[in-house]
Amino acid sequence: MSFTFIHELVMYFMVGVLLFATYVIIERLIFFAVTLREGKNVENFVRSHLHDKKLHGQIIDTFQSQNSPQAQAICEVVTAAKDARTHEQMEYIVQSIYVSKKPQVGPRLWILDTIITMSPLLGLLGTILGIIDAFHSLSSGSAAADPAAVSRGIGTALYATGFGIFIALYVMMFFNYFNSKVEAINNQMKLISLTVLGAR
Repeated sequence: MSFTFIHELVMYFMVGVLLFATYVIIERLIFFAVTLREGKNVENFVRSHLHDKKLHGQIIDTFQSQNSPQAQAICEVVTAAKDARTHEQMEYIVQSIYVSKKPQVGPRLWILDTIITMSPLLGLLGTILGIIDAFHSLSSGSAAADPAAVSRGIGTALYATGFGIFIALYVMMFFNYFNSKVEAINNQMKLISLTVLGAR
């Protein structure tokens, strides 16, 4: 039985995983760049209108139609704060809205997390299949006259492990970077909400 086809299939699948991870990374880079910029606009607006008596109404008029998590969060905070009578109630409002918006900030990051775990295992699988195929060829006598061919086969099989580790490291770098951006957006939402409620 030849494992060459399966080994090659694993390698092609890993290439597909790398391309898919790159697509997710590019999409997330754009998302975080746009979201942080929009959040900064919300923050600057709140700070520049902090002492306006109609701040809450201005926030609703300005940001109600926007889709950024920060804009949606501050509009919900302003709307819900009308019914809050104590400081504890306001803190509860901020916390509940903050929690409800968290899934909007980090979608698809679980894909990168899965790829980080899966890629080295795929590489190891490709290596094992390649080595099995190389020794199978040696035992069958087809490579007995050319041991160098077996060595080349084993070397090629080891590329799969290296490739899997490379994918994991490549994706991990961006995954950690994106987690820092998620934290930055969450902190931005909290800061904006507390600033508005403090001016209430």
